[in-house]
Amino acid sequence: MSNTALPLISVVVPVYNVKPYVAKCLDSILRQTYTNIEIIVVDDGSTDGSELICDDYSNKDPRITVIHQRNTGLAAARNTGIDAAHGEYLGFVDSDDFIEPFMYEKLLNAAQKNNCVLAVCGINYVFDNGTVIPKANIEPDQVFDFPDAITEMNTYRLFDMGAWSKLYKSELFDGIRFPVGKLSEDFFIMFKIFDRAQKVAFVSDACYNYYQRTNSITKSKKINHDFLEAAYKQMRYIDRNYPSLSVIGHTAYASAALTVYDSYLKNQVPCPEAFRKQCVSIIQNQKQYIAQANYISKAKRIQFHLFLINATLYKVIFMTYKIRNKI
Repeated sequence: MSNTALPLISVVVPVYNVKPYVAKCLDSILRQTYTNIEIIVVDDGSTDGSELICDDYSNKDPRITVIHQRNTGLAAARNTGIDAAHGEYLGFVDSDDFIEPFMYEKLLNAAQKNNCVLAVCGINYVFDNGTVIPKANIEPDQVFDFPDAITEMNTYRLFDMGAWSKLYKSELFDGIRFPVGKLSEDFFIMFKIFDRAQKVAFVSDACYNYYQRTNSITKSKKINHDFLEAAYKQMRYIDRNYPSLSVIGHTAYASAALTVYDSYLKNQVPCPEAFRKQCVSIIQNQKQYIAQANYISKAKRIQFHLFLINATLYKVIFMTYKIRNKI
């Protein structure tokens, strides 16, 4: 695809100790059918040789710029990339993931065709054993207005708040950066980005391959309480700016409480009784909103109900489901 008079896309790739994966990631970006891209690799203090691979790639292709910095975390690395970007559009690829050759061409076409400043694609979950589970092609390409987009983001049905499966007009990040020192850094800002965009073009093709590393942050024994904090901030933001959409924010907050509690069970980490009671209180306080959330599944409603009436039985059923489905 010729890059004449086409907008520049800046692709930010944070890198930290991912030596087995980073070459595949960078190769997938270099193979894009849309060629007018710059690749900003932010080496966040790697010590395993990843930094040398990145430098080698930058010497081979002028579209790659490598920035080395001390280790300050994923959010800070992404922020460094945003600050260094020159493109009219902006994308993020995590360095242990890889993308399909047509990803940015499809996303840019969808954004321009539908006069959107934000486009999102379907994804594949890629596992260590080679299993690939697509989360795409459930519905055709379409455009979501803000209420439907924020609902979709919080149900994880077609897409979620992950920064990486999206293409943004760079102006969406004016004055917005990922919060440094937080896990779930995407969740803290994505509702604000969606608000600025007001509508989202959805590409149903699975363009992004999200690698499920067994030792990734999401598989860590460290329980991510930041996810609950992000959901709370989203709830307050929606209450303040879109009170007619409060059901979405409050239901998502209740769901986040359950998600964090489930993390204790998944990772076999004892859950403090005080936190379990906090989760019960959160869900109890959102019951009226959950009842109005006609977009959530029957299974999710049963999950909420069971947790409230008997946490011990909930744990037994959850662990049985986990073992059976290897989640």
